[in-house]
Amino acid sequence: MAAQGVSLIASLLIVRVMAQNLGVAEFGLWLTLTTALAMLGALDFGLGPAVMTQVSEARGRGDLGEMQRVVSTAFFLLSSAALIVLAVSAVLTSTIDWNTVLGVGNEVPHPLVRELLFAVAAAIALSLPLVIARRVYYALRRAHVLALFTVLAVALQGLGVWGVGAITSDIRWFLIIYLAAWLVADIATTLLLRRSIPELRPRLCAIDRRTAGRLGKEGAQLFFLTLVSVVVFQSDAFIIGHYLGVSHIPEYVLPFKIFVLVPAFAAMFLTPLWATYREAWTRGDYRWVRSAYTRSVAFTAAAATLMACLLFVGARPLLRLWMGNDAVVPSVEMLAALACHVIVMCTSSAVSVLLKGLGVLRAQYILGAVMALLNIALSIWSVTRMGICGPLWATVATQTCVVLIPSMIYASRRLSTHHTCAQTNGNAVPAVKS
Repeated sequence: MAAQGVSLIASLLIVRVMAQNLGVAEFGLWLTLTTALAMLGALDFGLGPAVMTQVSEARGRGDLGEMQRVVSTAFFLLSSAALIVLAVSAVLTSTIDWNTVLGVGNEVPHPLVRELLFAVAAAIALSLPLVIARRVYYALRRAHVLALFTVLAVALQGLGVWGVGAITSDIRWFLIIYLAAWLVADIATTLLLRRSIPELRPRLCAIDRRTAGRLGKEGAQLFFLTLVSVVVFQSDAFIIGHYLGVSHIPEYVLPFKIFVLVPAFAAMFLTPLWATYREAWTRGDYRWVRSAYTRSVAFTAAAATLMACLLFVGARPLLRLWMGNDAVVPSVEMLAALACHVIVMCTSSAVSVLLKGLGVLRAQYILGAVMALLNIALSIWSVTRMGICGPLWATVATQTCVVLIPSMIYASRRLSTHHTCAQTNGNAVPAVKS
């Protein structure tokens, strides 16, 4: 929670500094780039989450050798992927008219837009092998270590952007500082893991073809789920920018940044459960999994509803305090849409974490694919008729009907089946000591 608090303060500072130093078009471009970074930074081809779940499973069996094979194989797979991402990014940024795609027009020079996009893509590529350390810490239930380095990264970002703003208003320097801070934190996390747990250092001799196959299969499924999530939850800003113009992006993104505190709060509790579900399921502790899932869904839904209601009332004063008297005041309809959006998002996340932890992926990506297609179609249709609120209501409707309700039914049936089998067979599988 302390790390989230520091992240919040730093993000508020950074956006305020950028709004003061950049023009309207460049500020909209900055928000688009940072949104793209959040989107694409999660696209580690699913290998990061696969590492977390498979390390947790091996830990449940007490198999240190398997843990090392998973980490080593994933590290070299992601290092190879980083080279491919760099090459593809160089081609795409130089051949596509990104000013038109992003709705920037001629307000920002074309070469500058290409440079900024390639810088974001290069930072994402360099960070790919480094995500393994973060996932391993989650699998080992040491998320507090990640929190410390999150504080380091956002503190460097905030101080760096503030310092650059006092010297220049060149968006390139702002982006360099912003990206470098995250890379420094990721490198530090990786080095600490290598030093504290030498057995998990990546080694060529530990690369295993069978492990690569398992990682590739589970990673591909998780990658598809992540891609669907990105399309569903992060595409609204691009749709608004493309159809309404880049100058309308701050009107959507700034209130969203306040409401996104709700899922950020929920993620602090839900993300560690992902690995713990897998470890407990491997040990045969089905009763605990069922109990933890029930509590997590109930707590997440209740807490998200309470926080969303508070933000519905307090978002306007917070925006004025944050951005000054020039802040765009969102309408009541938009505040209601954002509140419903984050409540549904948090509750869906609580259910999805269980299914991912248990390795139930096929049902999720089928439902996710259907939702993504419907969501994009409804968002495009609604943005030209309802304005900025249209994509939000489209996401709320499609996620509730297509994903949340069917996933809850499926999860309940899965847990009930294993709970009944455990009672029929007597005692659960005894736990294995690590």
